[in-house]
Amino acid sequence: MERDIRDLFLNDDVVEKEIPKNHREDFIKKLGKHQPKKKKNYTFLKIVASFLLIITCVYMYQNQLTRTSKSAVELQIQAIEKDYLVNIDKEWNSFKEIANDTVLIKKYEEKLREYDVDYKKITKQLKEYPNNIHVLQSLIDNLQRRLQLIKDIKEHINELNQKNTSNETIYI
Repeated sequence: MERDIRDLFLNDDVVEKEIPKNHREDFIKKLGKHQPKKKKNYTFLKIVASFLLIITCVYMYQNQLTRTSKSAVELQIQAIEKDYLVNIDKEWNSFKEIANDTVLIKKYEEKLREYDVDYKKITKQLKEYPNNIHVLQSLIDNLQRRLQLIKDIKEHINELNQKNTSNETIYI
């Protein structure tokens, strides 16, 4: 059923309606309701976002600078710490070689464990507050006390060994 559309409008059968007087205004209102709303001007948000971006960049830059300065201090602390720990291990091994009394060794091992527990707590505090001079001083004091304890023990054992050998006389 093919029909030409032009033929449909040739007929006068179409009833003409009279358009109301305010038809144009009503049409424009209805058309305006279905139109997308105008975008709001977000200049205030753009300014705030720019400000936050600048603040974030400055913070990241300063944070990077403090990391490099901390790493130099941390390297020095680690070097001191390593030096003390090497000396403590060396002295402890030489003490074990000299000492014959296992009870004495166990007694001093227990003291060293107590110092080691304190050392671990101080190390955690140092990681939390790397620029706190009191924590750093506590760490160094702990290492010095451990080293001094081992040296004192070793010296005491040497004195005891010398007394034992000097008091002994050999009769032939």
